[in-house]
Amino acid sequence: MILTIANISTQIAAADLQAAVNAIGRQVNEHFQPEWGKTGTLQATAASVGSGQAPIQGNHDAIIYVGDSSQDPTTGVSQLLGYHSTNFANIPYGFVYLDVCAQSGEVWTCTLSHEVLELLADPDATQTVQAPDPHGGAGNVSYVLEVCDPTQGDTYAIDNVTVCNFVGRAYFGMPGGSGATNYRNYPLNAFGVRPGGYFQYEDGSGARQIWGAEVTDQQKAAKALMGNGRRNERRKERIAC
Repeated sequence: MILTIANISTQIAAADLQAAVNAIGRQVNEHFQPEWGKTGTLQATAASVGSGQAPIQGNHDAIIYVGDSSQDPTTGVSQLLGYHSTNFANIPYGFVYLDVCAQSGEVWTCTLSHEVLELLADPDATQTVQAPDPHGGAGNVSYVLEVCDPTQGDTYAIDNVTVCNFVGRAYFGMPGGSGATNYRNYPLNAFGVRPGGYFQYEDGSGARQIWGAEVTDQQKAAKALMGNGRRNERRKERIAC
């Protein structure tokens, strides 16, 4: 995949974005690909999407927008959803919003790492894995295949850039890979959640969310700001249709 990281922010310098892209590119090829068998080429660009008319140049299999505000209707999620729909309707996408990162207490490069890995693992946010109900109900439920949500809050550094931990194939009961449930090999059961993490599953009544013990109300509120800019919200929307 070719993943374009589009900097629409006034806060992130081009050199800082390129450093992040270089480090996450190493993470993709050196850490993620051996576990998941998926890789990609990351490219950084600067963009101004205020008019909504001038598409980002180049070839893209996915686009991640790094922006200043999720709340401003002229620059936030609503505006970018419309922009992306107009110019890149069939291309998977993600968002990194600096105000949401700040409210969540997360370094923006970690959020970017999260978005990159999850786009590589499941570009269209449609894949699920069948496993027992986490609350002990009868039958199986569908766990969404999000590789960074359960390990949210776990970070490490590559070339002084903070990146996110991610789950391994064993987390979903899949064969292959390292056999560890997560790259950093922290305590984590299959289909479990780290203290700062979360996961979503789907049953016959719709989408359900499980939060780690240390996730705060402020962090939950920050995620809510993103609306259906979040992959999990787009999954919910798909289920409801």
